[in-house]
Amino acid sequence: FLWKNTSLQAKTAVEQRAILRSSDDPLIIPCYVLVLLVGVFGNYLLIYVICRSRKMHNVTNFFIGNLAFSDMLMCVTCVPFTLAYAFSPHGWTFGRFMCYLVFLIQPVTVYVSVFTLTAIAVDRYYATVHPLKKRISMAACAYVLSGIWLLSCVLVVPAVAHTYHVEFREEGLTICEEFWLGQETQRLVYAYSTLLLTYILPLSAVCVSYLCISVKLRNCVAPGHRTRDQAEAQRARKRKIFRLVSLVVAAFGVCWLPIHVFNILRDIDIRLINKRHFLLIQLLCHLCAMSSSCCNPFLYAWLHDRFRAELRKMFTCHRRIGIPANHCATASVVL
Repeated sequence: FLWKNTSLQAKTAVEQRAILRSSDDPLIIPCYVLVLLVGVFGNYLLIYVICRSRKMHNVTNFFIGNLAFSDMLMCVTCVPFTLAYAFSPHGWTFGRFMCYLVFLIQPVTVYVSVFTLTAIAVDRYYATVHPLKKRISMAACAYVLSGIWLLSCVLVVPAVAHTYHVEFREEGLTICEEFWLGQETQRLVYAYSTLLLTYILPLSAVCVSYLCISVKLRNCVAPGHRTRDQAEAQRARKRKIFRLVSLVVAAFGVCWLPIHVFNILRDIDIRLINKRHFLLIQLLCHLCAMSSSCCNPFLYAWLHDRFRAELRKMFTCHRRIGIPANHCATASVVL
């Protein structure tokens, strides 16, 4: 029978869940809950501000809004279901339909987040390095975002096609996992292609884009005579931009590196990963990846003075009596 070789995996999974529940839940669960709360609240607030203020309806902010939406959806689908699946002694307890639905949405949101980060980097590159070139229109932005979601859905088709919901009645365990039985070569090709398309190429594009931006800003000299205070203010702005650029690249690379290294080791030889703590290591790597959804709102919005000013104005206006909400959203914000 097709599943007889997975019975050992089921027994191992039962043992790993017992180990995880008995020793590491005080560490893992609070961290996951924190990521969920910060990720959902931070990204929701970012979307709220962009939607409420008409002055923020521009291409760059729509990219950032799409990033916030995918990150929020990633938190909602990845964090609670992954945590429940790992700690439940019975494995997957949400039924067959949710198995396929969740395992479809999870990678789609991850890919959308990564591709949107890349689009933001490229958009900022053109805005900074080639300011005289025509920026993309709102219609073109809609096409780009639609293409990102479509490409992400296409990329997950092979994985979803090899996802199975299997019940092991003797062990009292149900698993929802990806199996490529008898297709080892195809599995490795898909795994390495996904690594290339969703990490190596996007990270390279982000690094090159922000490196060009940094060089452009470093060599940029404001026309006319400047006072000492003006020169110092410009240097301070450049230092802030350089720090922000470094944080963006570091957050993207560092947050996603552990889970990709884990997947590579698992694909090469699963015995390279400690069998007893396999599930714990996987959860820690996954937690690191999910923390990117908490970093992005701060890196792409909260660290911008204009966004914070818009947020303060919005909530200040809502607290005033007798002032319409649409009268408040008048600040021009371009992140």
